[in-house]
Amino acid sequence: MSSVSRLVSSVCKKIIKPYSPTPISLRCHKLSYLDQMVGGIYMPLALFYPNLSNTWSNKPNNVVSQHLEKSLSKVLTNYYPFAGKLNDNISIDCNDNGVEFFITKINCPMSEIFNHPYFEKHNLVYPSQVINNQYTYKGSLAVFQLTHFNCGGIAISMCLSHKVGDGYTFGNFMNHWATIARNPLSSEIYPISPKFDGSFYFPPTSSSNVSNNNIVPQREECVSKGFSISSSKLNALKARVINESKVQNPSDTEVVSAFLYQRAMATKKLVNSSSIRPSLLHQAVNLRPPLPKHTMGNICSLFSILTKEEEEMDLARVVSKLRKEKEEVKQKYKNAKIEELLPITLEQHRKANDLLVNNSCCDLYRFSSLITFPSYDVDFGWGKPEKVISPISTSNPPVKNMFVLMADKNRDGVNLTCSMKKQDMLAFERDEELLQFASPTS
Repeated sequence: MSSVSRLVSSVCKKIIKPYSPTPISLRCHKLSYLDQMVGGIYMPLALFYPNLSNTWSNKPNNVVSQHLEKSLSKVLTNYYPFAGKLNDNISIDCNDNGVEFFITKINCPMSEIFNHPYFEKHNLVYPSQVINNQYTYKGSLAVFQLTHFNCGGIAISMCLSHKVGDGYTFGNFMNHWATIARNPLSSEIYPISPKFDGSFYFPPTSSSNVSNNNIVPQREECVSKGFSISSSKLNALKARVINESKVQNPSDTEVVSAFLYQRAMATKKLVNSSSIRPSLLHQAVNLRPPLPKHTMGNICSLFSILTKEEEEMDLARVVSKLRKEKEEVKQKYKNAKIEELLPITLEQHRKANDLLVNNSCCDLYRFSSLITFPSYDVDFGWGKPEKVISPISTSNPPVKNMFVLMADKNRDGVNLTCSMKKQDMLAFERDEELLQFASPTS
């Protein structure tokens, strides 16, 4: 047993089922074509609450657990596919089998979880069988863990199967659950009532053999590290872009993605002691709008930019290319008929794959932005989280060259997590220009 795992003193497992039975008409949830393309990886996220409000601070641990269990049961009535069983790669049998809910006690203060390089102790707040087997786990499609620390704080983590939904689905689930928990006796209606109707927009194939490595690639041994970019540093990067390009009002996602891509390419060049390698940036795009906000599932596309020459690494040029590609993609979907949505999306993936195939030795960098998601508003009744850790903030992230962007607690800066091969990370985390704007958090 490792010194880290010895900190866990107890583990209790429960099965939480939907509060109301799923209607027969909804029992067979057809996967959309995009759901079928996505691998069965589990997406983790954890929220940390070091100080519960006065109403909750003196209550026994089992009361906190019961509060979460009851509200989870209620929200599963709306997010019923998570409580079902995957049938090959065709559908989900929404049989109300339930989800796994673990309760653990960790013999250390919460602060100790964050004071280690490369997130060595982050895995403690996740169900161990899931976080160590994100690609191969065969349990429920959603798995949760409530962790009690000896300082009195708690962490709530969730691992949701990508087969059921994307990051947008994840964010809505979290906030819907918290809304019910905060108001268990009220009739408050969550602003977005979910509909799992992705197959209407992206009709599935009858074959279960659908795959696309651009969406969820094969697992590789990596390390991850966190950084934060303050509002002042972010504004300085934006000012540089505005002064050196025609892009006005560059977004946080555009600027930070371009900056990290630029620094990753520069440090990779140092690692290889050679000229710049061809590099490709993949950026995930949420398709709500133009699709309805209440549509859950994998409702996303992507666009890519290719960098082959050193002069193309300029920050303003990268942002300009990102803006151009994003606007072109948005225009395609804005004017599309329903029957054109899937062909357009498949064409986006084909273009990205062709860029990889036609540029040998190309380094691929994947970016996903959760900046607009209100992660720090997830209040289950005892206050908002002090810290939220991203899906790749683990000691064994499964995807190489992945960057996840999230808003910081004050919503004026950006927290980011990146995963790389250890050799590449050692060079990246020491890059002087990176450290002028980004402060390490792990």
